[in-house]
Amino acid sequence: MATPNGILNGLEVIEFEFAETPKSTPANPRYFKEVLRVLLADGTVVYNCVWPNCEFTRPKASGVWPHVKAHKNQTTRTPKATADLSDIDVDGLPLAEVIDRARKATWYSVQLDAALKKLEKTTRELDVLKPRAKAAETQLASIRKAFAAVA
Repeated sequence: MATPNGILNGLEVIEFEFAETPKSTPANPRYFKEVLRVLLADGTVVYNCVWPNCEFTRPKASGVWPHVKAHKNQTTRTPKATADLSDIDVDGLPLAEVIDRARKATWYSVQLDAALKKLEKTTRELDVLKPRAKAAETQLASIRKAFAAVA
Protein backbone atom coordinates (compact mmCIF):
# COMPACT_ATOMS: atom_id res chain seq x y z
CA MET A 1 0.00 0.00 0.00
CA ALA A 2 1.10 3.61 -0.33
CA THR A 3 3.49 4.93 2.26
CA PRO A 4 2.04 6.57 5.39
CA ASN A 5 2.79 10.02 3.96
CA GLY A 6 0.48 9.34 0.97
CA ILE A 7 3.25 8.93 -1.63
CA LEU A 8 3.41 6.04 -4.10
CA ASN A 9 5.98 5.75 -6.92
CA GLY A 10 7.22 9.22 -5.93
CA LEU A 11 3.81 10.83 -6.55
CA GLU A 12 1.03 11.93 -4.22
CA VAL A 13 -1.94 9.56 -3.97
CA ILE A 14 -5.15 11.40 -4.86
CA GLU A 15 -7.58 8.54 -4.24
CA PHE A 16 -7.71 4.78 -4.01
CA GLU A 17 -10.34 2.05 -3.98
CA PHE A 18 -10.45 -1.70 -4.34
CA ALA A 19 -9.90 -2.72 -7.96
CA GLU A 20 -12.69 -4.38 -9.93
CA THR A 21 -12.17 -7.96 -11.11
CA PRO A 22 -12.59 -8.98 -14.76
CA LYS A 23 -15.89 -10.67 -13.79
CA SER A 24 -17.32 -7.37 -12.53
CA THR A 25 -20.39 -5.98 -14.29
CA PRO A 26 -22.36 -2.77 -13.71
CA ALA A 27 -25.22 -4.85 -12.30
CA ASN A 28 -22.93 -7.03 -10.17
CA PRO A 29 -19.68 -5.27 -9.26
CA ARG A 30 -16.91 -7.53 -7.95
CA TYR A 31 -13.68 -6.38 -6.36
CA PHE A 32 -10.27 -7.84 -5.62
CA LYS A 33 -9.74 -8.11 -1.86
CA GLU A 34 -6.02 -7.41 -2.09
CA VAL A 35 -5.57 -5.09 -5.07
CA LEU A 36 -6.16 -1.34 -5.00
CA ARG A 37 -6.82 1.01 -7.91
CA VAL A 38 -4.78 4.15 -7.14
CA LEU A 39 -5.08 7.57 -8.81
CA LEU A 40 -1.80 9.49 -8.61
CA ALA A 41 -1.21 13.26 -8.74
CA ASP A 42 -0.10 13.20 -12.38
CA GLY A 43 -3.42 11.58 -13.39
CA THR A 44 -2.05 8.07 -13.92
CA VAL A 45 -3.82 5.06 -12.51
CA VAL A 46 -1.79 2.19 -11.09
CA TYR A 47 -2.80 -0.95 -9.27
CA ASN A 48 -1.22 -1.54 -5.88
CA CYS A 49 -0.90 -4.41 -3.41
CA VAL A 50 -3.04 -3.73 -0.33
CA TRP A 51 -0.71 -5.45 2.14
CA PRO A 52 0.97 -3.32 4.84
CA ASN A 53 4.32 -1.83 3.83
CA CYS A 54 4.08 -3.25 0.30
CA GLU A 55 4.44 -0.78 -2.55
CA PHE A 56 4.21 -3.32 -5.38
CA THR A 57 2.44 -1.67 -8.35
CA ARG A 58 1.53 -2.60 -11.89
CA PRO A 59 -0.40 -0.85 -14.69
CA LYS A 60 -3.10 -3.58 -14.57
CA ALA A 61 -4.82 -5.26 -11.62
CA SER A 62 -4.13 -8.64 -13.17
CA GLY A 63 -0.42 -7.91 -12.75
CA VAL A 64 -0.72 -7.38 -9.00
CA TRP A 65 -2.92 -10.37 -8.22
CA PRO A 66 -0.17 -13.02 -8.72
CA HIS A 67 2.16 -10.97 -6.48
CA VAL A 68 -0.26 -11.35 -3.55
CA LYS A 69 0.90 -14.98 -3.26
CA ALA A 70 4.20 -13.61 -1.93
CA HIS A 71 2.32 -12.63 1.21
CA LYS A 72 0.60 -16.00 1.67
CA ASN A 73 3.52 -17.31 3.74
CA GLN A 74 2.90 -14.51 6.22
CA THR A 75 -0.63 -15.73 6.92
CA THR A 76 -2.83 -18.64 6.03
CA ARG A 77 -5.83 -16.84 4.54
CA THR A 78 -6.87 -13.70 2.78
CA PRO A 79 -8.98 -11.17 4.61
CA LYS A 80 -12.73 -11.48 4.38
CA ALA A 81 -14.88 -8.47 3.66
CA THR A 82 -17.40 -8.74 6.46
CA ALA A 83 -17.92 -5.13 7.56
CA ASP A 84 -20.29 -2.70 5.90
CA LEU A 85 -17.85 -0.05 4.69
CA SER A 86 -20.59 2.58 4.33
CA ASP A 87 -20.70 2.86 8.14
CA ILE A 88 -17.12 4.14 8.31
CA ASP A 89 -16.76 7.94 8.16
CA VAL A 90 -13.34 9.01 6.88
CA ASP A 91 -14.30 12.34 5.30
CA GLY A 92 -12.35 14.52 7.74
CA LEU A 93 -9.25 12.33 7.93
CA PRO A 94 -5.99 12.96 6.07
CA LEU A 95 -5.10 10.40 3.41
CA ALA A 96 -2.19 9.03 5.46
CA GLU A 97 -4.57 8.24 8.35
CA VAL A 98 -7.04 6.51 6.02
CA ILE A 99 -4.22 4.44 4.52
CA ASP A 100 -2.93 3.53 7.98
CA ARG A 101 -6.42 2.45 9.08
CA ALA A 102 -6.87 0.37 5.94
CA ARG A 103 -3.53 -1.34 6.57
CA LYS A 104 -4.45 -2.12 10.15
CA ALA A 105 -7.90 -3.39 9.19
CA THR A 106 -6.39 -5.68 6.57
CA TRP A 107 -3.79 -6.96 9.02
CA TYR A 108 -6.37 -7.60 11.75
CA SER A 109 -8.68 -9.35 9.31
CA VAL A 110 -5.87 -11.63 8.12
CA GLN A 111 -4.83 -12.39 11.71
CA LEU A 112 -8.45 -13.21 12.62
CA ASP A 113 -8.77 -15.56 9.66
CA ALA A 114 -5.52 -17.30 10.60
CA ALA A 115 -6.64 -17.71 14.22
CA LEU A 116 -10.03 -19.06 13.16
CA LYS A 117 -8.38 -21.58 10.85
CA LYS A 118 -6.09 -22.76 13.67
CA LEU A 119 -9.06 -23.03 16.02
CA GLU A 120 -10.99 -25.09 13.45
CA LYS A 121 -8.01 -27.42 12.95
CA THR A 122 -7.49 -27.83 16.71
CA THR A 123 -11.18 -28.57 17.22
CA ARG A 124 -11.03 -31.30 14.56
CA GLU A 125 -7.92 -32.78 16.19
CA LEU A 126 -9.62 -32.70 19.59
CA ASP A 127 -12.63 -34.57 18.20
CA VAL A 128 -10.26 -37.29 16.97
CA LEU A 129 -8.15 -37.48 20.14
CA LYS A 130 -10.94 -37.42 22.75
CA PRO A 131 -12.17 -41.00 22.06
CA ARG A 132 -8.58 -42.25 22.01
CA ALA A 133 -7.89 -40.64 25.39
CA LYS A 134 -11.05 -42.18 26.90
CA ALA A 135 -10.06 -45.63 25.58
CA ALA A 136 -6.57 -45.21 27.05
CA GLU A 137 -8.06 -44.23 30.42
CA THR A 138 -10.27 -47.33 30.36
CA GLN A 139 -7.27 -49.55 29.58
CA LEU A 140 -5.25 -47.89 32.33
CA ALA A 141 -8.06 -48.52 34.82
CA SER A 142 -8.10 -52.19 33.78
CA ILE A 143 -4.32 -52.45 34.27
CA ARG A 144 -4.56 -50.80 37.72
CA LYS A 145 -7.32 -53.24 38.68
CA ALA A 146 -5.20 -56.18 37.57
CA PHE A 147 -2.20 -54.98 39.60
CA ALA A 148 -4.43 -54.30 42.62
CA ALA A 149 -5.83 -57.87 42.42
CA VAL A 150 -2.31 -59.35 42.27
CA ALA A 151 -0.95 -57.25 45.14
